[in-house]
Amino acid sequence: MYKILNLKEFVSQDTFNIVYDEQEKATAVLIPVSQWHPAKATELQNLMEQLTYIPVFECSLKELEERLHPEIQNVEAENTHLGLYNVYEPAGNQERRNHVIREYQDHRELVKVNASTGESQIISRRF
Repeated sequence: MYKILNLKEFVSQDTFNIVYDEQEKATAVLIPVSQWHPAKATELQNLMEQLTYIPVFECSLKELEERLHPEIQNVEAENTHLGLYNVYEPAGNQERRNHVIREYQDHRELVKVNASTGESQIISRRF
């Protein structure tokens, strides 16, 4: 991806620095944000977001969770809106390893699941 920035206005003000690597190849241009007009600051922010994007397969688990969290919330909301349910493990699930919670739009159910057969049994609708 290439982005062209107009550096002429910064050259005349001596407000930027060029960073070079070991082979004396220019690798970066540093311009203080205070020198950017608000419109240019937005352009810089968009460029930085594009340049710092990490592909999903290179993310840590925490980065992946942060990236997916808004989408997961949207899917969960859509499920309940359509009358479906979301499933998750109860907090502190060490003693109830075979239990899950089904969360509907208007109520929750504690469900016991047989991992061998896939059978489920509602334990409680009020908790």
